[in-house]
Amino acid sequence: MPRASLARMAESLPFDRVADSYDQTRGGEQRGRQFAEALAPHLLPGRVLEIGVGTGLVAAALAQVHGVPAVGVDLSPAMLTHAHTRLGARVAVGDARGLPVRDASVDNAFFAGALHVIVDVAAAFAEAVRVVRPGGRVLALSASNDRDRHDAFAPLLAGLPGRDRVDLPEAVLAAATSAGLRTRESREVTVGAAATSPNQIAETIETRAWSYLWNVDGAVWVSTVMPIVQGLRDLPDPDEPRDRLLTFQLSVFERA
Repeated sequence: MPRASLARMAESLPFDRVADSYDQTRGGEQRGRQFAEALAPHLLPGRVLEIGVGTGLVAAALAQVHGVPAVGVDLSPAMLTHAHTRLGARVAVGDARGLPVRDASVDNAFFAGALHVIVDVAAAFAEAVRVVRPGGRVLALSASNDRDRHDAFAPLLAGLPGRDRVDLPEAVLAAATSAGLRTRESREVTVGAAATSPNQIAETIETRAWSYLWNVDGAVWVSTVMPIVQGLRDLPDPDEPRDRLLTFQLSVFERA
């Protein structure tokens, strides 16, 4: 098997393992609808491609709520199994750095909460530019510099290792500009997360559901992560759900 294919398989394996529980730990259909609502007003009429479609939550909401049918690609076959139940044949296995899509064949491409797990963000934007027609748009929902300011759990979660993001606004803008895109708009979008209890957050951490925890080694886990888990469980009424607000950055770019 070619080395590139082996590398792609290795990158998809963590997502294959969490595919069945992914929606539960990422806001589920509510998050899909919220992301779709933020994206829909900025999409041009015509063909829409989601890069990193995952389980298809956002693309499904675009179709069902906004009447915008989208196709999607993702590196993980297991994630696409779930996407297929929502989108049918409108999904395919594909690498963001080498999309199985013809040049200038779509009017819009978007990333919705996917850039932080793409190994090479600059290459992903270059591919998006390749497949979008001149005058078409590339959109991204990614991390905000103030992403935790409304989150009641932020003071504790800030100590988790691996939370340095590759999809902060400055990095996204640099990658998009390098790929030849022009900025039309960039602003924060605040969405409500499902009410979550401290014990639920603790369990999410313990099961390494979040991608930045997948490669934390044993010593760091014991010294850094477990005290945070215990801190969550020691909060008053640890089974009582707390409302959460999460902030993302919406970036709208245009191909020259």
